[in-house]
Amino acid sequence: MDYEALKEQWSEVEERDGVRLSWNVFPSSRMEASRLVVPIGALYTPLKEKPDTPLLQFEPVTCKQPCRSVLNPFCQVDVRARVWICPFCLSRNQLPPHYKDITANAIPPELHPANTTIEYRLSRPAPAPPIFLYVVDLCQEEDGLTSLKESLVMSLSLLPENALVGLITFGTMAQVHEIGYEGCAKSYVFRGSKDYSAKQVQEMLGLSSSGIRPGSHAQPG
Repeated sequence: MDYEALKEQWSEVEERDGVRLSWNVFPSSRMEASRLVVPIGALYTPLKEKPDTPLLQFEPVTCKQPCRSVLNPFCQVDVRARVWICPFCLSRNQLPPHYKDITANAIPPELHPANTTIEYRLSRPAPAPPIFLYVVDLCQEEDGLTSLKESLVMSLSLLPENALVGLITFGTMAQVHEIGYEGCAKSYVFRGSKDYSAKQVQEMLGLSSSGIRPGSHAQPG
């Protein structure tokens, strides 16, 4: 398959699943990974309407610890040995007993090439409520920003009632908004011209055990 055909295939997957990867091919070694100019990541479209998404009434088959990726159409499957190979960590995993009857022509839904997005109805409750973090680019024309605000407000009405919501805006500065603070508008501001380590951000937001939020006071020992 030539490069143009590959690009067309990637575009079809992006449109179907609402996801775009920073790289369409993953590095095969730590050396290759260390040379990436852009980190591996994905832009995902939450709540994308997909009326044809399969809903499976059983638990997903996952890779061994610590990977825990889910069985999917990109996995290599040996139906005779009842083994599947994870495309992320290349671990070999046994298929569960109830997959004993699968063949090359009779595969479970999660292995079908068209089912790159599926949903599972889990028997156990979710351990925590869903979290939605809005990251908004403020560097745009006023009309575009107004339209974006309207879309964000509308999207809030679509979220589950128990969802947790966060907001980060960025322009010249990056602001982490504390939207649950009722007294006034409150946010933590980071200069765009300065580099911050993950530890510094955690401490400034009070997310580490030793972190004290700006404007707050340490409790006496």
